[in-house]
Amino acid sequence: MLALAACADGSNNDDDLRLGTSVTIDPLAFLGGDVQCAKGGMGSYVATLTDESAEGGPSTLASSPPISCAWSVSFTSVVEGHEYTARIDGYKELAETLTPEGGETSGSPVMLHAGGGPADPSWTWECPGPDAPGGAGSIVAEKDVEIVVRTCAPPEP
Repeated sequence: MLALAACADGSNNDDDLRLGTSVTIDPLAFLGGDVQCAKGGMGSYVATLTDESAEGGPSTLASSPPISCAWSVSFTSVVEGHEYTARIDGYKELAETLTPEGGETSGSPVMLHAGGGPADPSWTWECPGPDAPGGAGSIVAEKDVEIVVRTCAPPEP
């Protein structure tokens, strides 16, 4: 099953845009310190959720397309009560210069440059991080609730 991510810039407070049961990655969860969303810093990221409580063992959902580091990304194909972890791959390149291997709707976490060559992430984060509320090692999806990830482990180079 292909799960597509819906992007939002996080600035809209319109109650009509409620996402329901979802997990949202807030860039503030991983940006900071030596990694900033700025020219010469990080330009985009790709988020991938893993359902840690899926029947038969962990199951990786389709990755988000590359998105600006200024925007949040939401996954709406999550299951109530299931536990999720997230992997964030950060790129210096802008989102519009990257394409997922297999095309925009492939859900692939592998990114390609405009010329077709592989694009390697400059940073990688695992979420939630050690500072998660209650030391939670996962994100639990709740019925009709948008869970916003707000903490990730420090980046791996």
